[in-house]
Amino acid sequence: MVVRVGLVGAGPWATSFTGPLLAAGPGTALVAVWARRPEAAAQLGVPVAGSFDALLDTCDAVAFAVPPDVQAELAPRAAAAGKHLLLEKPLAFTVEDAERIAAAADDAGVVTQLMLTNRWSSAVPAFVDEVRGAGPRVLRAEFVGSGAMPGSFFATPWRQPEAALHDVGPHVFDLLEAAAGPATVVHARRAGAVTAVTLEHEGGAVSSAVLSIATPGAHGPLKCEAITDAGRIVLGDPGAEFPTTIQRRIAETFGDAVAGGRSPASDVHRGVRLQRLLAAAQAAL
Repeated sequence: MVVRVGLVGAGPWATSFTGPLLAAGPGTALVAVWARRPEAAAQLGVPVAGSFDALLDTCDAVAFAVPPDVQAELAPRAAAAGKHLLLEKPLAFTVEDAERIAAAADDAGVVTQLMLTNRWSSAVPAFVDEVRGAGPRVLRAEFVGSGAMPGSFFATPWRQPEAALHDVGPHVFDLLEAAAGPATVVHARRAGAVTAVTLEHEGGAVSSAVLSIATPGAHGPLKCEAITDAGRIVLGDPGAEFPTTIQRRIAETFGDAVAGGRSPASDVHRGVRLQRLLAAAQAAL
């Protein structure tokens, strides 16, 4: 089964990652795109839909590569139309909007998958398995880049320096919870363009996250080390693999999930959970 996917958005991420991912498959085919700038949408080499409703008429699933508030508005409409959802992180800017997406997907019985790209690297699941089995005590993670700096390829209007929490926070929080269990935010502060968050995990571990998308000269990647009962464990570079390898795994997972009628672990409800952590950190700020 090949899932026919319509793409919403034609910005840098849509044209460099999500669109090529869907077009290459396996298990997916990019059949149409809709964006506010038709000339940008045309770069993807597939039919450009004249409206969001027209896009829905072409596909089995909808992928989003747009700002969180736009996704929050359109994803429930796609779910109500019976379309499976490949969703960007964060789901929205508020918990309420994230919950609305989840409720719409549940009501419609559609498959959902959240674009937590690092989950599909080889390094992250290997690190998570090792840490969980070693008795995690303290974890330190960071995602420090320059994507919001003027002139950056990814400097879109919503991705301002202070947006690091919502932009790269989901990657870091997802990794920390996967490795050390459910967490609560106990402290958050912003110093210039850097946001620091401390979390306490249900199993007793403590973790810290350092987030920035406006640090000159920094380009990530996601980094993490854990101090465990068995010693120090360091995350390998999730970006060491070719992007096409990650894209293939994401497409294959989504295609298999739709074919099997069952969402993967990184689904809309995982997105809601991360949204609650983001909201707690924002409140602490």
